[in-house]
Amino acid sequence: MSVPTTNGSPSEALHLTDPIPAVDLADPDPARSAAFDQILTDLRPEHPVFWHGRKSRPGFWAVIGYAETMQVYRDAATFSATHGMTIDSLRADQDPASGMMVEVTDPPEHRRLRRSVGAFFADGVVTGLTPAIDEYVRKSLIEVRDRGGTVDFVEAVAARVPTHAAGLLLGLPLEDLEWVTSRTAQVFLSGPGTGTRGDLREAAEQANGELLGYFAKLLRSKRRGAGGDSLVHRLAAGTANRDGLTTGEAVLNALNLAIGGTTTTRSVLTNLMHGLLQFPDVFQALRDEPSAVPSAVEEAVRWANPVRHLARVATRDVELAGRNIRAGDPVLVWPRSANRDETVFALPHRFDIHRRPNPHIGFAAGPHSCPGTGLARVQLRAVLGHMLEIFTGAEPAGQAELLRSNFLHGYAHLPVRFTPAS
Repeated sequence: MSVPTTNGSPSEALHLTDPIPAVDLADPDPARSAAFDQILTDLRPEHPVFWHGRKSRPGFWAVIGYAETMQVYRDAATFSATHGMTIDSLRADQDPASGMMVEVTDPPEHRRLRRSVGAFFADGVVTGLTPAIDEYVRKSLIEVRDRGGTVDFVEAVAARVPTHAAGLLLGLPLEDLEWVTSRTAQVFLSGPGTGTRGDLREAAEQANGELLGYFAKLLRSKRRGAGGDSLVHRLAAGTANRDGLTTGEAVLNALNLAIGGTTTTRSVLTNLMHGLLQFPDVFQALRDEPSAVPSAVEEAVRWANPVRHLARVATRDVELAGRNIRAGDPVLVWPRSANRDETVFALPHRFDIHRRPNPHIGFAAGPHSCPGTGLARVQLRAVLGHMLEIFTGAEPAGQAELLRSNFLHGYAHLPVRFTPAS
């Protein structure tokens, strides 16, 4: 008997039914985002795992409950990441970068790569970068105040801060930073709401190729005795405590860090700001209680998860929430839904800066948890903390525009009018 595979053609004998046949979760149209949240909320109690039939993309198992998402994250032996990270990059065979790039490699080989990449996010490294990031954030927000307080928050803050932090981490030439981060924003088929899928895919493929070429050239230049000590060079060199990576591994993982270190943090920053605009009383509450900034940051990551979905492929037949998943089936977790699971989070749609405990999975979990969470938190706390010092409030200054993306949840434009502190 045939079984569902990544071609999205389930066997008739399996009698798979789609509880939302008229809804396409893989549709990147931002106008449908709010509706998706409500649809997933309605589905979670009875359908924490369900078959999402072929629509704009091949069919897949959608995992939207918290416990089930955690099971997928933690069981890399059963739910493999080697076929691609997203519904748009998922493939029946292994991703060409599998075995070389940490995000699409499974244990045990994943552990070697993770050890090499993770060394650059150790506590001491992040602590060393913190003062420079904090000062950059403070200066950026003072510039916003001095310009009159009305800005596109994405352009003025959310895009600039991760760019600066990524430059510090990656050791890139300052003159290259804007070029690099402008391309990282395109790789996950995200962009302004007016773009078509074809436009986004073409731009993503071009940006990915240009970035790979950039890091490969950077590594070659070092070997010819030019250039500085960038991350791609350090990944290749190794130390007494970690293996050096091959040229291909160094280039791919530097690319992965450049993309992950800018796109997701940018999205979280825009989501945090949008939350403050939606709940203006939270801004004042945090000014009255600045010690709540760290928990407010965690709540922002939970409340508006920057990643909509992550893709896996089942390596064996397995039961998940009573559903029989077959070897070869595509499985997509939806952490934005899991982070609003009522069985884990009381009043999950409320932005609660005092939420404790807050076991969100906004930075994933298990072997593929984000290695840069510490650096992301430094940026988020700095932006929120200095914002509260420099401004007394904020209000919308125009129409917010969500990214057109089925992978990232964030804003392409977010006009804000700040009220400067006296």
